[in-house]
Amino acid sequence: MKQQKRDSNMELYRIVCMLTVVFFHIFGVVDISNAKLPAEQCSIGMLPTQLLMSATFVCIDVFVLLSGWYGIKPRTEKVISFVFQVLFYSVISYALFLIFCPDVAFSPSFLAHIFLLDDYWFVPVYLLLYLVAPIFNPFISNSSHRQFKSVLIIFILFQSIYGWLNPREAGWLEGRSPASFFLLYLLGGYVRRFPVRLKQQRIAVLMLLYAAAITVNALLAYAAKTWGSQGMTDQVYCFGSPIIIFASLCLLLAFSRLKLGYNRTINFVARSSFAVFLIHCFPLFVQKIFWPYFEHLYVTMPARVFLAASLLLGVGFFLCAVLIDQLRLFSYKQLTRCFSNE
Repeated sequence: MKQQKRDSNMELYRIVCMLTVVFFHIFGVVDISNAKLPAEQCSIGMLPTQLLMSATFVCIDVFVLLSGWYGIKPRTEKVISFVFQVLFYSVISYALFLIFCPDVAFSPSFLAHIFLLDDYWFVPVYLLLYLVAPIFNPFISNSSHRQFKSVLIIFILFQSIYGWLNPREAGWLEGRSPASFFLLYLLGGYVRRFPVRLKQQRIAVLMLLYAAAITVNALLAYAAKTWGSQGMTDQVYCFGSPIIIFASLCLLLAFSRLKLGYNRTINFVARSSFAVFLIHCFPLFVQKIFWPYFEHLYVTMPARVFLAASLLLGVGFFLCAVLIDQLRLFSYKQLTRCFSNE
């Protein structure tokens, strides 16, 4: 059966999703450094930092919305491929740290976390969404507009109360719970199926709305940090925040209106974009390399130089991860051939 070619405009959106993950973590380093440094030593002010963080904090929501836009159709080989990809990078990353980092000792419990796939919080939650998507797909395809809208309103209301206004409520995990992912999946399917007013807006209008939403979020974050309110900060940087969901939705719809046709290069890069997340979010890499390195750059470079270096390093890291992922794809292809020949 001929494989269906995915729309390159939405594959470009997938690439942007993964780039925002990298840059959000970089700007998170800036935010942490600013909290530790005297004000006169902070080369990037608090408000610009919050703007940069808010602009990239949509990283998770946009990825799950995209899954709802396309609709997940689970197949056994896809699940196996997904699990193999996670284990491939987890095991190899851990092995490299054990070999080259003297202060990292072998830990059976850490290895157990790797094989349970919970070393990255996103992976088991998304895997659950992937497996239960067939339950949601008939509802997305067959429900009336009124039914679908009512379910979304109920979901958003509960998440806003328990996962946003009360971010310390453990059941919603600040928008990192399965229920939050279910909401985003349904929302992606809803805007794909129904002619909502936001969907009819021009790209420029959608990007302006995105910019307005992240500006509001940044101002709230600035106020929270100025007042020293940790609770308000948790509300602002919460994946279940209606502001973040709205900004993510605007970004999704803006990319959906691009007319790119099929672009082989974009689709090739997008196919390996998840490797960027798996490599740079490996806990030991984040703790021992990523955070210390960018913190060093931030405290030793002028703001403009740091931002330029971060842009180049972020994009360079992304491209390196895509190239490394070709080894994973080759390995998986050889393994499937071996098992299919048995």
